[in-house]
Amino acid sequence: MSAATRRRRALATVALAVLIVAVPLGVYAWGRTSATFRVRHIVLHGAQPAHAQAVRLALKRSLLGVNLFRVSTARVRTALAGFPYVAELTIDRDFPDTLRVRMTEYVPAALVLSGGRWYVVASAGRVLAVAPPTGETVAAGSASPGAESSPAGAASPPSGTTAATTESPAPGASGSPAAGGSATGATASPSPSSTDLPRPPADAKLPHGTRTLPVIVTAAPLSVGATIADTRVRAALSVLAALPRSLRRSVLGARATATSIRVVVSGGPTIEFGDTSRLTAKVLALRAVLGRYRQHHIACTFVDVSVPDRPLGAPLLPAPAIQSEGSTEDAASGGATGAGKASPSATASGAP
Repeated sequence: MSAATRRRRALATVALAVLIVAVPLGVYAWGRTSATFRVRHIVLHGAQPAHAQAVRLALKRSLLGVNLFRVSTARVRTALAGFPYVAELTIDRDFPDTLRVRMTEYVPAALVLSGGRWYVVASAGRVLAVAPPTGETVAAGSASPGAESSPAGAASPPSGTTAATTESPAPGASGSPAAGGSATGATASPSPSSTDLPRPPADAKLPHGTRTLPVIVTAAPLSVGATIADTRVRAALSVLAALPRSLRRSVLGARATATSIRVVVSGGPTIEFGDTSRLTAKVLALRAVLGRYRQHHIACTFVDVSVPDRPLGAPLLPAPAIQSEGSTEDAASGGATGAGKASPSATASGAP
Protein backbone atom coordinates (compact mmCIF):
# COMPACT_ATOMS: atom_id res chain seq x y z
CA MET A 1 0.00 0.00 0.00
CA SER A 2 1.39 3.34 -1.05
CA ALA A 3 1.94 6.26 1.30
CA ALA A 4 -0.70 8.31 -0.49
CA THR A 5 -3.32 5.62 0.08
CA ARG A 6 -2.47 5.44 3.77
CA ARG A 7 -2.79 9.20 4.08
CA ARG A 8 -6.19 9.16 2.37
CA ARG A 9 -7.44 6.46 4.73
CA ALA A 10 -6.15 8.31 7.80
CA LEU A 11 -7.87 11.51 6.70
CA ALA A 12 -11.14 9.63 6.12
CA THR A 13 -10.94 8.10 9.61
CA VAL A 14 -10.34 11.50 11.22
CA ALA A 15 -13.19 13.04 9.26
CA LEU A 16 -15.56 10.26 10.31
CA ALA A 17 -14.57 10.66 13.98
CA VAL A 18 -15.13 14.42 13.82
CA LEU A 19 -18.51 13.84 12.21
CA ILE A 20 -19.54 11.34 14.89
CA VAL A 21 -18.69 13.81 17.65
CA ALA A 22 -19.83 16.99 15.92
CA VAL A 23 -23.33 15.87 14.92
CA PRO A 24 -24.59 15.03 18.44
CA LEU A 25 -22.94 18.16 19.81
CA GLY A 26 -24.57 20.21 17.11
CA VAL A 27 -27.97 18.67 17.82
CA TYR A 28 -27.48 19.26 21.55
CA ALA A 29 -26.44 22.88 21.00
CA TRP A 30 -29.42 23.43 18.75
CA GLY A 31 -31.75 21.74 21.23
CA ARG A 32 -30.56 23.97 24.13
CA THR A 33 -31.68 27.04 22.19
CA SER A 34 -34.69 25.70 20.35
CA ALA A 35 -38.18 26.69 21.45
CA THR A 36 -39.28 23.17 20.55
CA PHE A 37 -37.89 21.84 23.82
CA ARG A 38 -39.28 24.40 26.22
CA VAL A 39 -41.06 22.95 29.27
CA ARG A 40 -44.80 23.22 28.74
CA HIS A 41 -46.02 20.42 31.02
CA ILE A 42 -44.86 19.36 34.50
CA VAL A 43 -45.99 16.04 35.95
CA LEU A 44 -45.46 15.54 39.69
CA HIS A 45 -45.31 12.16 41.43
CA GLY A 46 -44.99 11.30 45.12
CA ALA A 47 -46.07 14.54 46.78
CA GLN A 48 -48.51 14.30 49.67
CA PRO A 49 -51.97 15.72 48.84
CA ALA A 50 -51.51 18.53 51.37
CA HIS A 51 -48.38 19.72 49.57
CA ALA A 52 -48.93 18.72 45.94
CA GLN A 53 -50.63 21.91 44.78
CA ALA A 54 -48.05 24.22 46.34
CA VAL A 55 -45.18 22.14 44.94
CA ARG A 56 -46.69 22.20 41.44
CA LEU A 57 -47.10 25.97 41.60
CA ALA A 58 -43.47 26.41 42.67
CA LEU A 59 -42.26 24.16 39.85
CA LYS A 60 -44.36 25.93 37.25
CA ARG A 61 -43.27 29.35 38.49
CA SER A 62 -39.60 28.42 38.13
CA LEU A 63 -39.45 25.98 35.23
CA LEU A 64 -42.25 26.59 32.71
CA GLY A 65 -40.70 27.88 29.51
CA VAL A 66 -37.20 26.74 30.48
CA ASN A 67 -35.40 24.65 27.88
CA LEU A 68 -35.74 20.98 28.84
CA PHE A 69 -32.02 20.40 28.19
CA ARG A 70 -31.21 22.99 30.85
CA VAL A 71 -33.33 21.42 33.61
CA SER A 72 -31.33 19.43 36.17
CA THR A 73 -32.12 17.82 39.52
CA ALA A 74 -30.18 20.59 41.25
CA ARG A 75 -32.28 23.21 39.50
CA VAL A 76 -35.51 21.48 40.54
CA ARG A 77 -34.29 21.23 44.13
CA THR A 78 -33.49 24.95 44.09
CA ALA A 79 -37.02 25.64 42.87
CA LEU A 80 -38.33 23.67 45.86
CA ALA A 81 -35.96 25.17 48.43
CA GLY A 82 -38.95 26.53 50.33
CA PHE A 83 -40.28 23.03 50.99
CA PRO A 84 -38.07 21.46 53.71
CA TYR A 85 -40.10 18.24 53.76
CA VAL A 86 -38.74 17.25 50.34
CA ALA A 87 -36.38 14.35 50.98
CA GLU A 88 -35.39 13.04 47.53
CA LEU A 89 -35.90 14.19 43.95
CA THR A 90 -35.45 12.59 40.55
CA ILE A 91 -36.40 13.97 37.14
CA ASP A 92 -37.20 12.54 33.72
CA ARG A 93 -37.16 14.62 30.54
CA ASP A 94 -40.03 13.48 28.38
CA PHE A 95 -39.18 15.16 25.10
CA PRO A 96 -40.13 17.40 23.54
CA ASP A 97 -41.85 19.46 26.26
CA THR A 98 -42.71 17.48 29.44
CA LEU A 99 -40.79 17.38 32.71
CA ARG A 100 -41.57 14.57 35.15
CA VAL A 101 -40.60 15.11 38.79
CA ARG A 102 -40.65 12.28 41.33
CA MET A 103 -40.22 13.18 44.97
CA THR A 104 -40.33 11.54 48.37
CA GLU A 105 -41.13 13.43 51.56
CA TYR A 106 -39.92 13.25 55.11
CA VAL A 107 -42.61 11.80 57.35
CA PRO A 108 -43.45 13.97 60.41
CA ALA A 109 -42.47 12.01 63.51
CA ALA A 110 -42.63 14.40 66.44
CA LEU A 111 -43.33 17.89 67.70
CA VAL A 112 -40.38 19.61 69.33
CA LEU A 113 -40.96 22.49 71.73
CA SER A 114 -38.06 24.92 71.71
CA GLY A 115 -38.08 28.52 72.88
CA GLY A 116 -41.87 28.57 73.14
CA ARG A 117 -42.35 27.50 69.52
CA TRP A 118 -43.52 24.16 68.19
CA TYR A 119 -41.51 22.50 65.43
CA VAL A 120 -42.51 19.52 63.30
CA VAL A 121 -39.59 17.13 62.82
CA ALA A 122 -38.90 13.88 61.03
CA SER A 123 -37.48 10.79 62.71
CA ALA A 124 -34.04 11.60 61.28
CA GLY A 125 -34.10 14.96 63.08
CA ARG A 126 -34.92 17.14 60.07
CA VAL A 127 -37.00 20.19 61.03
CA LEU A 128 -39.92 20.38 58.61
CA ALA A 129 -42.10 23.25 59.82
CA VAL A 130 -42.70 25.66 62.69
CA ALA A 131 -45.85 27.08 64.21
CA PRO A 132 -45.69 30.71 65.36
CA PRO A 133 -46.13 31.29 69.11
CA THR A 134 -49.82 31.89 69.69
CA GLY A 135 -50.48 30.87 73.30
CA GLU A 136 -49.28 29.14 76.39
CA THR A 137 -48.15 25.53 76.38
CA VAL A 138 -50.85 23.19 77.64
CA ALA A 139 -49.82 20.49 80.10
CA ALA A 140 -51.29 17.05 79.67
CA GLY A 141 -54.42 16.70 81.71
CA SER A 142 -55.34 20.39 81.51
CA ALA A 143 -57.70 21.29 78.72
CA SER A 144 -58.43 24.81 77.59
CA PRO A 145 -61.81 25.56 75.99
CA GLY A 146 -61.94 24.12 72.53
CA ALA A 147 -58.58 22.39 72.85
CA GLU A 148 -58.05 18.82 71.79
CA SER A 149 -58.15 16.80 74.98
CA SER A 150 -58.10 13.29 76.28
CA PRO A 151 -61.28 11.33 76.95
CA ALA A 152 -63.02 12.11 80.20
CA GLY A 153 -61.04 11.04 83.19
CA ALA A 154 -57.75 10.72 81.33
CA ALA A 155 -54.88 12.84 82.53
CA SER A 156 -53.08 12.67 79.22
CA PRO A 157 -53.19 13.79 75.59
CA PRO A 158 -55.19 11.83 73.02
CA SER A 159 -54.18 8.29 72.26
CA GLY A 160 -51.22 8.15 69.96
CA THR A 161 -49.55 11.29 71.31
CA THR A 162 -46.16 11.38 72.84
CA ALA A 163 -44.09 13.92 74.68
CA ALA A 164 -40.40 13.68 75.32
CA THR A 165 -38.47 16.23 77.28
CA THR A 166 -34.82 16.74 77.93
CA GLU A 167 -35.40 17.64 81.52
CA SER A 168 -33.90 15.70 84.39
CA PRO A 169 -35.88 12.84 85.84
CA ALA A 170 -38.35 13.71 88.56
CA PRO A 171 -37.06 13.52 92.10
CA GLY A 172 -37.20 10.00 93.40
CA ALA A 173 -36.88 8.37 89.98
CA SER A 174 -33.67 6.45 89.64
CA GLY A 175 -31.52 6.39 86.55
CA SER A 176 -30.89 3.33 84.46
CA PRO A 177 -28.27 0.87 85.63
CA ALA A 178 -25.06 0.39 83.82
CA ALA A 179 -25.08 -2.23 81.13
CA GLY A 180 -24.56 -5.63 82.60
CA GLY A 181 -25.31 -4.48 86.12
CA SER A 182 -28.27 -5.30 88.27
CA ALA A 183 -31.52 -3.81 87.05
CA THR A 184 -33.14 -4.05 90.46
CA GLY A 185 -32.30 -0.52 91.56
CA ALA A 186 -33.69 1.05 88.37
CA THR A 187 -37.31 0.17 88.86
CA ALA A 188 -38.37 3.08 90.99
CA SER A 189 -41.93 4.08 90.29
CA PRO A 190 -42.32 7.10 88.02
CA SER A 191 -43.06 10.37 89.72
CA PRO A 192 -46.55 11.79 89.15
CA SER A 193 -44.88 14.71 87.39
CA SER A 194 -43.64 12.37 84.67
CA THR A 195 -47.08 12.49 83.08
CA ASP A 196 -47.29 16.29 83.31
CA LEU A 197 -46.19 16.62 79.71
CA PRO A 198 -46.60 19.74 77.57
CA ARG A 199 -49.02 19.86 74.66
CA PRO A 200 -49.47 22.58 72.04
CA PRO A 201 -52.22 25.12 72.77
CA ALA A 202 -55.50 24.95 70.89
CA ASP A 203 -54.64 27.99 68.78
CA ALA A 204 -51.20 26.72 67.69
CA LYS A 205 -51.15 26.78 63.89
CA LEU A 206 -49.65 23.36 63.29
CA PRO A 207 -49.65 21.58 59.92
CA HIS A 208 -52.64 19.36 59.36
CA GLY A 209 -52.39 15.99 61.10
CA THR A 210 -49.41 16.87 63.30
CA ARG A 211 -51.12 18.02 66.51
CA THR A 212 -51.12 14.50 68.01
CA LEU A 213 -47.49 13.73 67.15
CA PRO A 214 -45.01 12.84 69.90
CA VAL A 215 -43.63 15.87 71.72
CA ILE A 216 -40.01 16.48 72.61
CA VAL A 217 -38.81 19.48 74.60
CA THR A 218 -35.36 20.94 74.12
CA ALA A 219 -33.52 24.12 75.03
CA ALA A 220 -31.46 23.98 71.84
CA PRO A 221 -32.38 26.49 69.10
CA LEU A 222 -33.97 25.01 65.97
CA SER A 223 -34.45 26.24 62.43
CA VAL A 224 -36.66 24.93 59.65
CA GLY A 225 -34.74 22.91 57.06
CA ALA A 226 -31.89 22.09 59.45
CA THR A 227 -31.17 18.88 61.33
CA ILE A 228 -31.48 18.84 65.11
CA ALA A 229 -28.08 18.70 66.78
CA ASP A 230 -29.30 17.93 70.32
CA THR A 231 -28.25 14.33 70.92
CA ARG A 232 -30.94 13.84 73.57
CA VAL A 233 -33.66 14.76 71.10
CA ARG A 234 -32.15 12.46 68.50
CA ALA A 235 -32.02 9.63 71.04
CA ALA A 236 -35.67 10.19 71.98
CA LEU A 237 -36.65 10.11 68.31
CA SER A 238 -34.80 6.82 67.87
CA VAL A 239 -36.59 5.21 70.81
CA LEU A 240 -40.02 6.43 69.73
CA ALA A 241 -39.44 5.17 66.19
CA ALA A 242 -38.40 1.75 67.51
CA LEU A 243 -41.53 1.20 69.60
CA PRO A 244 -43.98 -1.45 68.38
CA ARG A 245 -46.79 0.03 66.29
CA SER A 246 -49.44 -1.29 68.67
CA LEU A 247 -47.76 0.52 71.55
CA ARG A 248 -46.82 3.65 69.62
CA ARG A 249 -50.47 4.56 69.10
CA SER A 250 -51.03 4.98 72.84
CA VAL A 251 -47.75 6.57 73.85
CA LEU A 252 -48.17 9.78 75.85
CA GLY A 253 -44.61 10.89 76.02
CA ALA A 254 -41.11 10.55 77.31
CA ARG A 255 -38.44 12.39 79.21
CA ALA A 256 -34.85 12.23 78.03
CA THR A 257 -31.58 12.97 79.76
CA ALA A 258 -28.07 12.46 78.45
CA THR A 259 -28.13 8.81 79.61
CA SER A 260 -31.78 7.83 80.00
CA ILE A 261 -35.03 7.87 78.07
CA ARG A 262 -38.32 7.22 79.85
CA VAL A 263 -41.53 6.69 77.85
CA VAL A 264 -45.02 7.07 79.30
CA VAL A 265 -47.94 5.15 77.80
CA SER A 266 -51.59 6.14 78.09
CA GLY A 267 -53.39 3.53 80.18
CA GLY A 268 -50.18 1.52 80.28
CA PRO A 269 -46.72 1.45 81.79
CA THR A 270 -43.91 3.93 82.10
CA ILE A 271 -40.97 2.40 80.26
CA GLU A 272 -37.34 3.00 81.22
CA PHE A 273 -35.02 2.45 78.24
CA GLY A 274 -31.76 3.77 79.59
CA ASP A 275 -29.65 4.83 76.61
CA THR A 276 -30.13 3.81 72.96
CA SER A 277 -27.68 0.92 73.02
CA ARG A 278 -29.11 -2.53 72.22
CA LEU A 279 -32.38 -0.87 71.26
CA THR A 280 -33.68 -3.87 69.32
CA ALA A 281 -33.06 -6.18 72.27
CA LYS A 282 -34.81 -3.72 74.58
CA VAL A 283 -37.88 -3.58 72.37
CA LEU A 284 -38.01 -7.38 72.22
CA ALA A 285 -37.72 -7.55 76.01
CA LEU A 286 -40.51 -4.99 76.32
CA ARG A 287 -42.78 -7.04 74.05
CA ALA A 288 -42.15 -10.16 76.12
CA VAL A 289 -42.81 -8.44 79.44
CA LEU A 290 -46.03 -6.79 78.28
CA GLY A 291 -47.13 -10.07 76.72
CA ARG A 292 -46.67 -11.84 80.05
CA TYR A 293 -48.78 -9.25 81.84
CA ARG A 294 -51.52 -9.44 79.22
CA GLN A 295 -51.52 -13.21 79.54
CA HIS A 296 -52.34 -12.88 83.25
CA HIS A 297 -54.75 -9.96 82.75
CA ILE A 298 -52.68 -7.65 84.93
CA ALA A 299 -52.17 -3.97 84.11
CA CYS A 300 -48.44 -3.29 84.04
CA THR A 301 -47.49 0.12 85.43
CA PHE A 302 -43.71 0.17 85.03
CA VAL A 303 -41.15 -1.68 82.90
CA ASP A 304 -37.38 -1.29 83.00
CA VAL A 305 -35.59 -2.66 79.93
CA SER A 306 -32.41 -0.64 80.36
CA VAL A 307 -30.68 -4.00 80.80
CA PRO A 308 -32.62 -6.10 78.27
CA ASP A 309 -31.30 -9.40 79.63
CA ARG A 310 -32.85 -8.60 83.03
CA PRO A 311 -36.03 -6.59 82.46
CA LEU A 312 -38.23 -5.73 85.40
CA GLY A 313 -41.93 -4.93 85.66
CA ALA A 314 -44.37 -3.65 88.25
CA PRO A 315 -46.59 -4.58 89.92
CA LEU A 316 -45.10 -7.98 90.58
CA LEU A 317 -46.80 -10.91 88.93
CA PRO A 318 -48.46 -13.31 91.39
CA ALA A 319 -46.05 -15.94 92.67
CA PRO A 320 -48.21 -18.89 91.48
CA ALA A 321 -48.29 -17.42 88.00
CA ILE A 322 -44.53 -17.10 87.97
CA GLN A 323 -43.98 -20.63 89.19
CA SER A 324 -46.43 -22.10 86.73
CA GLU A 325 -44.59 -20.58 83.80
CA GLY A 326 -41.45 -22.54 84.55
CA SER A 327 -38.14 -22.06 82.82
CA THR A 328 -39.38 -23.06 79.35
CA GLU A 329 -41.19 -19.82 78.68
CA ASP A 330 -38.37 -17.83 80.26
CA ALA A 331 -35.97 -19.32 77.75
CA ALA A 332 -38.37 -18.71 74.89
CA SER A 333 -38.70 -15.04 75.82
CA GLY A 334 -35.00 -14.61 76.28
CA GLY A 335 -35.32 -13.88 79.97
CA ALA A 336 -37.53 -10.88 79.24
CA THR A 337 -40.24 -11.90 81.66
CA GLY A 338 -38.29 -11.03 84.74
CA ALA A 339 -41.08 -8.79 86.00
CA GLY A 340 -41.86 -9.85 89.51
CA LYS A 341 -39.04 -12.29 90.06
CA ALA A 342 -35.77 -10.48 89.43
CA SER A 343 -36.21 -8.51 92.62
CA PRO A 344 -38.04 -10.44 95.37
CA SER A 345 -37.83 -7.39 97.65
CA ALA A 346 -39.62 -5.09 95.18
CA THR A 347 -42.89 -3.56 96.22
CA ALA A 348 -46.10 -3.60 94.22
CA SER A 349 -45.20 -0.27 92.67
CA GLY A 350 -41.84 -1.53 91.56
CA ALA A 351 -39.78 0.45 94.07
CA PRO A 352 -37.01 -1.49 95.80
